[in-house]
Amino acid sequence: MPIDGLLLNKLIREAQIFEGEKIRNIYQPVNDEVLLQLQSGFLLFVLKNPSYLIKLESKPNMPDTPQNFSMFLRKRIKNAKIIKIEQLGLDRIGYIELSVIDETFELRNYKLYFELMGRNSNILLIDEENKIMDALKKGVSPKRSIMPGAKYIPFYKREYINILENEKLYDLNQPFMGFSKISKNLFYEYIEKYDYISFVSEFLDNLNVYTFEYNGKKEILAFKPVNFKYDEFQNPSEGLLNFFELQSMNSRFLELKKRLEKTVIKEIEKYERLYKKLKNEEKEIREIPDLEKKGRLLQAYLYQFKEKTDFVVVEDWETGEKIKINLNPLKTPNENLQVIFKKVHKLKSKEIHLKERIKITKKMIDYLYQLWQSINFVEDIETLMEIKEEMIQEKILQDKTKNKRRKRSNSKPYEFEFNGFKIFVGKNNIQNDKITREADREDIWMHAQGIPGAHVIIKTNKKEVPMEVLLFGAKLAAKYSKGRYSSKVSIDYTMKKYVWKPKGSKPGIVLYNNFKTLYVEPI
Repeated sequence: MPIDGLLLNKLIREAQIFEGEKIRNIYQPVNDEVLLQLQSGFLLFVLKNPSYLIKLESKPNMPDTPQNFSMFLRKRIKNAKIIKIEQLGLDRIGYIELSVIDETFELRNYKLYFELMGRNSNILLIDEENKIMDALKKGVSPKRSIMPGAKYIPFYKREYINILENEKLYDLNQPFMGFSKISKNLFYEYIEKYDYISFVSEFLDNLNVYTFEYNGKKEILAFKPVNFKYDEFQNPSEGLLNFFELQSMNSRFLELKKRLEKTVIKEIEKYERLYKKLKNEEKEIREIPDLEKKGRLLQAYLYQFKEKTDFVVVEDWETGEKIKINLNPLKTPNENLQVIFKKVHKLKSKEIHLKERIKITKKMIDYLYQLWQSINFVEDIETLMEIKEEMIQEKILQDKTKNKRRKRSNSKPYEFEFNGFKIFVGKNNIQNDKITREADREDIWMHAQGIPGAHVIIKTNKKEVPMEVLLFGAKLAAKYSKGRYSSKVSIDYTMKKYVWKPKGSKPGIVLYNNFKTLYVEPI
């Protein structure tokens, strides 16, 4: 949601605490931000999308060299007294009225206008004759000129209705000032549940702002969203900082999730190529008996063949059948015999390790698919950080921080209660291992059969578990598995004492026996 005029109204009302104070200094933390240092705090204007002003308690990091616009403002309004801070109607535009003694010792009255309209945001210093002295962003358009000396025309739609200045609303379809699409929809919901007078009264009586989730995204609103769960902040700046922190965390979460998923998919592709190569080599291993037989036959009849040729036909003394042996016509029969013996020796040497390599590679592929499944299902940054830690430990991901004492995440598994029984579901492989390891011997362990999925533990407290509880646990195991979109999923279950972790196995990998199977539809 963009920062609308309603939210800006509360931010400006909060900033009015600075009225009567002097501007001690002006900074530009970055090109599209302007920071005023006042006697009791700081006022930051952010002139990008989203654009806003915010009251700060401490000064952010500043560049060593001040930028041109901040140098201009220092020359003109440093030590100026703030007379008032006002908003134009309910629009995303306002001004700070200033009084200052200039270098000629004359009293000057300026207005520092701020237009907080996304990518069109600007901040301008206007003189007593309503002319532009300078602006952060200069330019000329058919509607107005933003150049020094030009008359300042606010980007302001006077024909829009300011709901705070009307006793009643006669037409809800009229254009309202200060609303975004989301806030207008929620305004309708508010006055439908209460009324217009209550809205205006509550809005003007406090500075509270609210963060909430709307269509899967975090939003911030200057009035109470009546049909949503929300967090309430008495200071608009505090609410805005919290909102941006949540936004930043969500952005970080999505970026990290995408990066981990990309890494795992790349590893899966690598190991599947290796597995295909090893299986092809396994086919060659099956040729050893045939190659050995042809080698013995060629050796036995070698005295009959002296010239180079592309094949020979000999009789198999065991079966009496004629056997055709293809040869390299560029080599003598004896050289071809040496090639066959070398190939047999090489394949036999390879055979010793090949089966073990195939087994290890298959286990790695299964593990990577399990890891991919965990990444797909993850819903919070703490759990995702645990998965990242696991990938670093397994050397799937490089640890660029080189920090040997990384902070452990404290995320917890999903916890459910059904008919008096607690049920835990692991969110990732580390949690799968943990809840299985910490389960009592008589607890029920569940997992989707033959596909990646979460470990599920039903705490029995040494009681018999009814079938409806087993079915509920099985449905959870199906939901948090690769089969979550299937109509039926096979879920194996057994007592924890029949589950063990093979030595040296990857996180989340276990073996089990004495199990039964339920066939359920995911929740």
